[in-house]
Amino acid sequence: MYKKITLAFILFLTFFGQVQAKNSDIISNKDISNIVTMHANQLLQDSRFVSTSIGVVTETDSVILHFGELTRHKGNTPTDNTIYEIGSVSKTMTGLITAYAVKDGKLSLNDNINKYINNKLDKLSTEKNPVTVRQLLTHSSGLPRGYVDLGLRAETLSKTSFLKALNNVNPSENKGKYHYSSAGIELLSYILETVYQMPFDNLLQQVLSSETNMKDTKVNLAQEQLKDVAYGYNEKGEIAKAHLTPEVLWGGSGYIKTTMSDLVKYMKWQLKEESKVIKESHKKLFHVSGNDYIAYSWIASEDESLGNYYIHHGGLEGTQNWIIVFLDLNIAISIVTNTSFPEAAGLLRETGMTIIKNLK
Repeated sequence: MYKKITLAFILFLTFFGQVQAKNSDIISNKDISNIVTMHANQLLQDSRFVSTSIGVVTETDSVILHFGELTRHKGNTPTDNTIYEIGSVSKTMTGLITAYAVKDGKLSLNDNINKYINNKLDKLSTEKNPVTVRQLLTHSSGLPRGYVDLGLRAETLSKTSFLKALNNVNPSENKGKYHYSSAGIELLSYILETVYQMPFDNLLQQVLSSETNMKDTKVNLAQEQLKDVAYGYNEKGEIAKAHLTPEVLWGGSGYIKTTMSDLVKYMKWQLKEESKVIKESHKKLFHVSGNDYIAYSWIASEDESLGNYYIHHGGLEGTQNWIIVFLDLNIAISIVTNTSFPEAAGLLRETGMTIIKNLK
């Protein structure tokens, strides 16, 4: 009897010790806040930046912190309700909806895109040399970067002129190679709109709100949201153009707007690989070089100390941001600023990576 009690007591102590050790490895919100604050303040020592918002998601919790001022000399620090343009980080959301469509049986990655759009691009994507959904997702379709490269101007741009110009493209020079194409993601947004028979912006809102309660993420903002938009500064320190009028195209390549609060919800979802849709969206579909692959519009890579991660940058005339999801560490970070200048993206990425290295 005594031996049984002793053995049980030893097992209890062993288990209790393991639980304590595990809990001691979980970094507290206070520690996260201290680390984020230190590096955010260092970033803002560069006077070209006026503000930054940073969200961090861990296995057990999340932290959102805001620094600086949205408007110089106004003292108006960003809040959880501040709406940012996230530029090409939008592509990851379009990629996610594509993963939904694949799991729903609406799309197949290797199909000719004309299967889904009534053969509207029969010259661009032929039976013998098709452009596929996979190629649009992975920037390997050979399509040009944007509508300007299609010979179109903002003043006369329309969905009709965009599709007509695409159909006259010969993609053979860059097809099968990594050639970054926002035009390709806009085309993918159109395909998603067609297969779901729903405007792309509505589809985006439906998926994100139903899965993660992201209520403030959309291409075209509601009138009451406009007061919360973060107007940004360009490299000359001037107020930059904000993309607030209804999008002429679909907007899935770079014109989604959101809050840091919604981005934290998005990152929490990205860490849930038990979700079939998330797992699908993280599949590596195209090898770029070295450790870099393209998933469903994510860049999938690997760091010697941080392990596997998914990353994307977004930038427009007055905003820069990164979102980075570290699956091995079960940590994700989003960092955004309402300033855009040539070195801003690199400085933000360095800050985000340094914060994660300090947290691991």
